[in-house]
Amino acid sequence: MKYVSHPLIQPGTVEERLYQQNILDTCLEHNTLVILPTALGKTIISLLVAAHRLSIRPLAKILVLAPTRPLVLQHHETFRRFLVIDELAVLTGKVGPKKRADLWKKAQIVFATPQLIRNDVVAGRYDLGDVRLIVFDEAHRARKKYAYNQIAERYVDQCADPLILALTASPGQDRRVIKKTCENLFIEAVEYRSEKDEDVKPYIHPLMMSWQETRLPKEYEEIRDILEGMLHSEIKNLQSMGMLTYKKTKYVSKKDLLLLGQKLRAKLDRDKRQRSIYTAIVLQAASVSLSHAIEVLTTQDIEVLHKFLKSVQDKAERNVKFARRITRLPDFSMLMERVEKCLNIDHPKLGKLRQTIVSEFSRNPQSRIIVFTQFRDTATKILHSLRETETIRPIRFVGQASKQHDPGLTQDEQSSILRDFQDGTYNVLVATSIAEEGLDMPSVDFVVFYEPIPSEIRLIQRRGRTARKGFGRVEILMAKGTADEAHYWASMAREKRMRKIVASLNEELMTEPIAQEQKTLGEF
Repeated sequence: MKYVSHPLIQPGTVEERLYQQNILDTCLEHNTLVILPTALGKTIISLLVAAHRLSIRPLAKILVLAPTRPLVLQHHETFRRFLVIDELAVLTGKVGPKKRADLWKKAQIVFATPQLIRNDVVAGRYDLGDVRLIVFDEAHRARKKYAYNQIAERYVDQCADPLILALTASPGQDRRVIKKTCENLFIEAVEYRSEKDEDVKPYIHPLMMSWQETRLPKEYEEIRDILEGMLHSEIKNLQSMGMLTYKKTKYVSKKDLLLLGQKLRAKLDRDKRQRSIYTAIVLQAASVSLSHAIEVLTTQDIEVLHKFLKSVQDKAERNVKFARRITRLPDFSMLMERVEKCLNIDHPKLGKLRQTIVSEFSRNPQSRIIVFTQFRDTATKILHSLRETETIRPIRFVGQASKQHDPGLTQDEQSSILRDFQDGTYNVLVATSIAEEGLDMPSVDFVVFYEPIPSEIRLIQRRGRTARKGFGRVEILMAKGTADEAHYWASMAREKRMRKIVASLNEELMTEPIAQEQKTLGEF
């Protein structure tokens, strides 16, 4: 194995890889968006670019940004491990403004979240004039009013010799959105690699994806019929008011209802005197909630639906209009009665999940498994279900935000859980979206999606938790005839579309070909 030789990099630590060398050539000359599958060393590329910039300008400063504090600390640890540079600083909100300004002044490489840097720069605590490289990790976040955009704008305005490196595994499937991300970060070139590229293939571990289908029990079907009757009644009311395009109510999707909500609020901004708009907004909000209830029942579990309906009742008691409307619908009492009578009937995906995990441990008792789910309540239900099996030692992994009767995990608690998962105290991590993005997970053999997700970005992020150091498997659970099926095929189609768009995007960005001066990593 060959290693990168550079005066600022610890000898024998960074493996020399052809695709990283090819990407590096572009990154040194242009503001570049690097799109690489998870676990192929996006952070290492940023480290190599940083080393080059500092070797040319030893007194320069490098800024590495990531959207969450755990990711910031992860980047700091990687740079600290591989570079022979001591002046590294992590800026956090726990450090006072004056101390942050002092740390900024002394450090060569600064690691921080974008919100903190934006706020400090706006407050004039320091500027970006002496920064010779900014790394934007998880660059697909550079949309709308995210702090990345404001920092990039300040940077190119304040620095005489700016260089931007944006990193992501999944930029999105919409050409307009990807181009907007590039505009927001002043990107001039895109370096994209997939698992099929020749210079990447030697470093890709095999990944097997499959899906399992389940059928809803008749009790779930009967409850769904009640919910659909309530939903269709509300949709007809909206149609009779001329607020929705007239078509069969069963073909009105949740997306249609959400778009209607945006239109109604825009109308309200223009004219607050139209009483009919207020009525329509209540109907629209009730419809969205009923649509959500159907999705929760059919893709999650009846216990999760019960908690959701109880929250609707709580809101109705607090005089929230849409909730009060739902609880006053003729079939609501019957719905609650039927749901409470069926609380002992688990969603069939829970049994399938247990079987799948037991089967994995019978093949490989040392396996590490992540189960992804959308909802915290579902994560709790899965946790209790898996604890019934002796060989499974599950732990729940959620974000920091606390919800009613459900406190979040602090960052220290999250770190502790990941360490316990790595050393085998727990062998199954039941995680919400917090585990999708960027975190350097221990070696994971098997990832299970409790439900498919329509987002190609999150599909790629979830899938990327396995096959990082060896063979990996992904299994997706789907309930037949539910939103699960639509979400599964939507994410697959969007990922395919994303790959086509990204592959052609570089030609659109570059008004002239990139001048490629071939050089080896050793030479730079």
